[in-house]
Amino acid sequence: MQAQIKTAPYEYFDPIFDGRYEAPVDAEYNLPDYCADIQKILKCRMVPEISSYIISGDTLTCDGVCDIRVLYLDGKGDTVRCCDFTKDFTASIKLKSSEEKAVACVQASIAHLTCRAVSARRVDLHAAICLQVLAVVQKKELITCSLEDETIEKRGESFQAHQAVNAVCHQFTIEDTLPVKNGKPPIETILRRDVSCRVIESRISEERLTVNGTADISFLYTSAVDSNTVEKLSSSIDFSQVIECAGAEESCVCDLRIVTGESSIQPREDDVGEYNSVSVVIKVFLMAFLYKSCEVEIIDDAYSVKAPLELRYSQSVFTQIHGITSETLKKKCSLTVSDDEIQKVLDIWCEQDLVQTICEKAKLNYRVKYTVCMLYMNAQGRILYIEKQFDHNFTTEMENPLIKRADTTWHTDMWEYRIADRNTVEVSVETSVVSTLLSLNTVKYLTSAATDENTKDFDLRPRFLVYYASQGEKLWDIAKGHRAMLSDIRNQNELFDDIVPEPRPIIICNR
Repeated sequence: MQAQIKTAPYEYFDPIFDGRYEAPVDAEYNLPDYCADIQKILKCRMVPEISSYIISGDTLTCDGVCDIRVLYLDGKGDTVRCCDFTKDFTASIKLKSSEEKAVACVQASIAHLTCRAVSARRVDLHAAICLQVLAVVQKKELITCSLEDETIEKRGESFQAHQAVNAVCHQFTIEDTLPVKNGKPPIETILRRDVSCRVIESRISEERLTVNGTADISFLYTSAVDSNTVEKLSSSIDFSQVIECAGAEESCVCDLRIVTGESSIQPREDDVGEYNSVSVVIKVFLMAFLYKSCEVEIIDDAYSVKAPLELRYSQSVFTQIHGITSETLKKKCSLTVSDDEIQKVLDIWCEQDLVQTICEKAKLNYRVKYTVCMLYMNAQGRILYIEKQFDHNFTTEMENPLIKRADTTWHTDMWEYRIADRNTVEVSVETSVVSTLLSLNTVKYLTSAATDENTKDFDLRPRFLVYYASQGEKLWDIAKGHRAMLSDIRNQNELFDDIVPEPRPIIICNR
């Protein structure tokens, strides 16, 4: 006979893909007639950007474009030139299962890149794009919270957790025109560009999520007045988005991620034929995971005082969020050139940043990696390029030792540099990190309790026993071992804790 059980729903995000996928990209590019011959390649920079992605059945299809810019010296060797082109890429990623309401977050980076000049007019490029993909579907698990049978003793437990409310993916486009300011000359060619979006503030209200942020744009260009001169320009564009989100309320916790997608920065001609502004178009992807706190009640053990009981169990992973923390990790590092003198820094920037987080022993450990790139002029007026990878560790103390995981988003930028001596540039780099602190607890619980109709009941003759218990022994184990009602043992022995406080005899009197 099956005991009647009572269940309560617990909703969670089930990852159907959480990992990396690499897509190869190969390209050959012949310089157009208006480009000068290549004497030496200084830097080949490829920036993969997501154009769109969609989940259909058990496949996530992602399309994107690579912005490729090859900085090189012309035939004379004293002027920086750039040939820029784009290369489309696509990837089809198999998911764990086919889900109708799955959502995904996709970020692209370069895993490997080689670039060489086959001739003075042709560039050969081989690369691998790394797609970091998280695809989830919201699911519901029915958790046994009660057993209704007078002859069955049940042991229950309750604990705090967070359950899924909704996961939404929102896409929008930023468009604006940025003027060339501060008396800078008109634009001839854009040599390098960087676009990054970050969230400044997010607010949750009834059924909606409001996100305020900014898109930071910077680029290096050659002057239309003097093609041997390079200039830098940076600016920001604010944005605000209101996203419909079913189930959202003020008490929800939001794990928010932002991805800068396909972008375009094009010089714009004014009425007199000069390029004194740029047209900016940026595609942005926002993904939000919303949680709400809940109390989970489970039955983790049971026994019958009447007949043998067949128990079946299951286990689930319960999420508990311990807060969201943000930090700015600052570090000074140095670029040193050997057997040369740095006369002037033409451009300096960070790229290929990566942050890894580990939670252990009540500490949050960040490992930050990035590459600092520098274009400079030496004492002889030659233009040279150097880059160096850096790997730093930061540690933050945590008050809560239960935190076992941190889901982190980040952005690395350079905020200051100076020429320390004739061979060295000292750079100050800061990485802004936002971490959702959580723990994932695997809990085993009872799903059914049944007695076999063909099995004989226990011998229920009244009996009186004296059991000598050890200190720290659990009352539940004593009652279960003797098929006695736990409430009877408590009342008959005036024991109200879950364990025996000291060695003593225990009276067990079966009804």
